[in-house]
Amino acid sequence: MYKGTLVQLRRVDPAMDTDDRYRWLSDLEGTRFLGMRPALVSKEQVRKYLEKCSASTDDLVEFGICTLDGRHIGGCCLRELHKTAHSAEIGILIGEPEFRGKGYGTDVMRLLVKIGFEQFNLNRIWLHVDESNIAGIRAYEKAGFTKEGLLRQSGYAHGSYYSSYSMSILREEYEQGKGRA
Repeated sequence: MYKGTLVQLRRVDPAMDTDDRYRWLSDLEGTRFLGMRPALVSKEQVRKYLEKCSASTDDLVEFGICTLDGRHIGGCCLRELHKTAHSAEIGILIGEPEFRGKGYGTDVMRLLVKIGFEQFNLNRIWLHVDESNIAGIRAYEKAGFTKEGLLRQSGYAHGSYYSSYSMSILREEYEQGKGRA
């Protein structure tokens, strides 16, 4: 269990998390920036994915996001953990709408960055974010991420192409205090 200012992260538990995750992935608004269409996954697919994540893996660490009082509000991960390059991609979903835009995402990102650099000895943590996801970009910048470039028409969702920013934070930036509260 990892604690931040607003959230705590725990390893996923398929028995506890499948219903919430399936509901969140079926929500058009909640998945708008995930680069996928809602309801393209079944509850069984979600359960199998969470079972895989709950097992020990070398390239994926998935967490449940909970409020400090224990309410399950989302999921996040470090994936594509590259042992040679010491890098990983970071991902986040605040599934419960009433917790979006209130600092929970920033708190999650700061915790994940800390875990990535301090526990997994990473040198670079990166993500791609839809250029129209202003709230997400703001949260990532608060957590220390820097825009590296624009990936033009890099994805397709909801009937149209979208462009994404590539963003990252480096260990040296983290050690200098960038993105810490």
